Amino acid sequence: MGPLSYEFETAGRTRTIWDPALKVGKLYVSLAQGAGELLGLPTGLTPNERGGCDVDMATFQTFTQGLYDRYCSTRHLVLLGLIKGLLISSIVMLENGGGTIVRTPEREAGLLEDHDSFRRAMWVEN
Repeated sequence: MGPLSYEFETAGRTRTIWDPALKVGKLYVSLAQGAGELLGLPTGLTPNERGGCDVDMATFQTFTQGLYDRYCSTRHLVLLGLIKGLLISSIVMLENGGGTIVRTPEREAGLLEDHDSFRRAMWVEN
């Protein structure tokens, strides 16, 4: 039997920042890579030999900030919907790794209404 989860760890493998089900983790990486290409930003995500992903936190923070800034700069309903789940997941992962982004709450359009639900669903024990 193969792996059941897709562990995201800091690049030094000192901290697990998310440990989702295998298909959920792979989908997240795929969405992040696609968004990173469109934004012209590296994600900081590197699939590893253990069937998970190493996360360069500095690069990932820049990616998450860029995704957040893009979200806050549009009123396009479909684009907002497409970005939202990826962005909230990225913010929670970043927070789990000790990072943060610079927020502009007045431009978020209710983005973080689901933050607490995502945080509970993405909880990791360190």
